[in-house]
Parts: sequence; structure tokens; C-alpha cells
Amino acid sequence: MTETEVSSELPDIEPDLSVDNRGTGCANGIARVQRALEDLDDGDVLEILSTDKRAKREYPQLAEQTAHELLGIDSERKKLIRTEYTTYLRVREE
Repeated sequence: MTETEVSSELPDIEPDLSVDNRGTGCANGIARVQRALEDLDDGDVLEILSTDKRAKREYPQLAEQTAHELLGIDSERKKLIRTEYTTYLRVREE
């Protein structure tokens, strides 16, 4: 999935778990996401909050390399220079 194929509209569902990676680097954030995914069951939805602009590239790549389904990534400008990204992944067991 390329960045152009990623839906910018988030699904209207309640996530089963949320990981707040705002203010952390992408490598640390991905590790936290992977740990959270291990705690969820097939079909559960993980919400990821991030301020790292690489979220629009890194999380689609994570979904491509695993069985998990990328449901959407939304970005919203907060404050003058900060953009926050919200990503939804549906857990799919391989």
C-alpha cells in the first residue's frame, strides 16, 4: 500500500487499545505498537497517536509487512508547528 492509497478518514469505531506515541521517535514508537499488537486478538482495533510525520509512511509499511489491516490515518494541525497523526490498525493474525 502506498501513501496515496491510505484513507485519510478514520472509521467510526471504538478502538480496543490506544498507544500514545506523541513526542517519541518513530523507532521507539514502532516497538510500542508491536508490543500492543501482541496483546490484541484477531479483529481488534489499535489506535496510534503520533506527532512523527513519518507515521504516514511507517504505519502503512508495518501493515504491508504483516497481516494487519490499515484502516486509515488522519492528520490534524495542533498549535502552530505541531501536527498530530491518528492511525487505526485492525489486528489480523497471520
